[in-house]
Amino acid sequence: MAKLIKPACNDAAIDRNWPEGVKKTRQRIEIYKILSSSEIPVSAADIFKKLTIDNPKENYAFSTVYRSLLAFENAGVVSKTVFSTEDNALYELKTGRHRHYAVCLKCHTKFALKGCPILDTRRMLGSEMSDFMITGHQLEIYGYCGACKSE
Repeated sequence: MAKLIKPACNDAAIDRNWPEGVKKTRQRIEIYKILSSSEIPVSAADIFKKLTIDNPKENYAFSTVYRSLLAFENAGVVSKTVFSTEDNALYELKTGRHRHYAVCLKCHTKFALKGCPILDTRRMLGSEMSDFMITGHQLEIYGYCGACKSE
């Protein structure tokens, strides 16, 4: 399961950042908290596992996690990524800036890059595509982390 590092999201932050038009249910609040406390993108399976560990008396359905993630994605507060090293989509809250990752090919740990290496994308497209409207991009860097490299 993904490493959760950031402190948990408090109720005031949830109220302030809750997406308009998304019904606020207990399950969705718990899923939002998991997303907000994760430093790296997490899968629906990671979220489901954390929900069942943190709330053993609750009866969560896996489909509820997917429906909630879809509602968050449609509201524009969650980004969905499929890394080429993963079988499942990964999700993270949008924070106003996008992130890129270096991914270890052995252990699949994701390391967030400090910035966006694609600063001047317009220049890279060239004059033949001057009317192309850029709406986003994705970048993954592959290699081996220190622990895997030494094995």
